[in-house]
Amino acid sequence: MSDFWIGLTNLMPSRNWSWVDGTLLDFNDWASGEPKNLSSCATMSPIDGYWRSDDCFKSKPFICEIKPSLTTIKTTTTKTTTTTKITTTKAVTKYPIYENCTKPFTYFEPSHSCFGVGNFTGPMDWSSGEVYCEQYGAHLASIHSYDELYFLGSMVNIGHTALWVGAFSNDNGKTWAWSDRSVWDYNPFYNGYPKLQISACGRVWSAGIVDEVCTDVSQIICKKSL
Repeated sequence: MSDFWIGLTNLMPSRNWSWVDGTLLDFNDWASGEPKNLSSCATMSPIDGYWRSDDCFKSKPFICEIKPSLTTIKTTTTKTTTTTKITTTKAVTKYPIYENCTKPFTYFEPSHSCFGVGNFTGPMDWSSGEVYCEQYGAHLASIHSYDELYFLGSMVNIGHTALWVGAFSNDNGKTWAWSDRSVWDYNPFYNGYPKLQISACGRVWSAGIVDEVCTDVSQIICKKSL
């Protein structure tokens, strides 16, 4: 899986490592021995999450951040009759925007979960991937929303490789479950999938999962729900 550019450089006028958007560098996640003296731009690894410096002129994938904008809407109401207004408030769970997931996991706020792939040496079959995740107190990732599917798809796009997730079927594809035993409440399959009609496992690509033979080898993605 390829590393990707982040907005950190020492090419700013101060010659210190700084974020290009001007925000304060109040967090340090350099790998051991980094940054190197002759490299002026920073990358992040999707494998271990650490930063590494590199030649700014190399071609790599990159990740962008868009700051949310606030829009104020002014409403003017003219009262013509006596009315009674009933307001119904729906409870919405608010999660922290940051959670200190232990390495090699990254916090994903929309589902209050930690995702990570660890420091394994190569691809593995589905069962081995599940055992590997369990060593971290996790499971192969379950997917319960478009937000999670989109997030995992972005990791696929960065690494240019599909990832085993926790989907599996033991009845020739008739029913599917997650290895973490969470409820199957969202369908993450590509259109036309599953289609093997055998007991199979799920692998995520950029915009959905497909059913694959579980003994095939692939990179993996683990998930810990908080």
